[in-house]
Amino acid sequence: MRRTLVLTALAFGGAVYLCAQSEADLRDSFEGRTVVVKQDLPASKTGIDIFPDSSSPINYADYGRRIKQFGVAIRRNQSVPLTSVRVNDKSIELQLGGSATAEADNASPAASVAVEKSPRERALERDIQNEADPERQAKMQQELDTLRRQRQREDARLKAALAQLASSTDDRQRAAAAVSHINLLFPGGVPARALNPDYVKSALRSWIDFPAAERPAASTTAPSDDNFPAAGLHKGMTETELVHLYGAPVKRETGTEGDLRVEILTFKRDGSTLEATMVEGVLVRFRQWSD
Repeated sequence: MRRTLVLTALAFGGAVYLCAQSEADLRDSFEGRTVVVKQDLPASKTGIDIFPDSSSPINYADYGRRIKQFGVAIRRNQSVPLTSVRVNDKSIELQLGGSATAEADNASPAASVAVEKSPRERALERDIQNEADPERQAKMQQELDTLRRQRQREDARLKAALAQLASSTDDRQRAAAAVSHINLLFPGGVPARALNPDYVKSALRSWIDFPAAERPAASTTAPSDDNFPAAGLHKGMTETELVHLYGAPVKRETGTEGDLRVEILTFKRDGSTLEATMVEGVLVRFRQWSD
C-alpha cells in the first residue's frame, strides 16, 4: 500500500513538473513576440473564448456582443506584443498588448518651453533705458518691438509643434495600453497536447499571425524618462548647451513638423545614451538609458 502511495505521489509530481515545464515552454515561445491580429479583439477583461476541440470553436454571437458592448481594443491587421501566457486547469490565457515593459517615453514635450530672447533684444532692453536722445530711443524701441514680435511668432509656432508632438505621444501611449485576451478553453481540463506551441498556433490560426522573424531579446535596461534627468539636463536647452554636456552628437535625424525643423540628436557619454528631440534648436523632450 505504501509503495502504491509513493508511486502515485511520484507520478503526480512528475505530471506537475511536466505541466510546469510545458507552460514555461509556451511562455518562452510566445511572450514578448510581436504578432499580427487577424480579427478585431474586444476591449474587455474576458476577451474572446475559443474551444479548440469543438466543431464550433467560437460563438460568434457572443463575440459580436462583446465587441458591441466593450468596443475594439486591437484592430484587425494591427501588430501587438503577446505579453503573457497563463495555463490554468481548464484554459490557456493569452494577453495581447498592454506591455508593462514598454519604453518610458517622456510624458509630454513641455508646453512651458519658450523661445529665448536674443542677445540683441536683451541689449536693447538694457540700453533703451539709458538713451537720452529721443530720436535714437524711438528707433531702438521700434527695433525692439520688431524683435519681440518675431520671438512671439516663433514661440507660437514652437508651441503648436509641441502640441502636435504631445498628441502623437498620447496616440502611442494609448496604442501601447490597448489590451485584449484570447482564452483557449477545455471543459474537461487542459490536455497535454495543448501545451505544445504548435498546437496553440494552430488553435489561433484564424485570429493571430505569428511572423517568422526572430523575437528580439528583451532589453535589460529600460530608458529613463525626463522626469529623472541627469544633472544639468533640462527641457529648453540649446544644442550648444547639450554639446557642452555630452560632446558632439553621434547621430542626427532631421525632419519637419509643419514648417518647423525637428531634429533627433543621439549623444553617448560614459556608457549611457541620450536621445534628444529638438524643435527649432530647442530641447523639448529626451530619453536616456545605460548601454
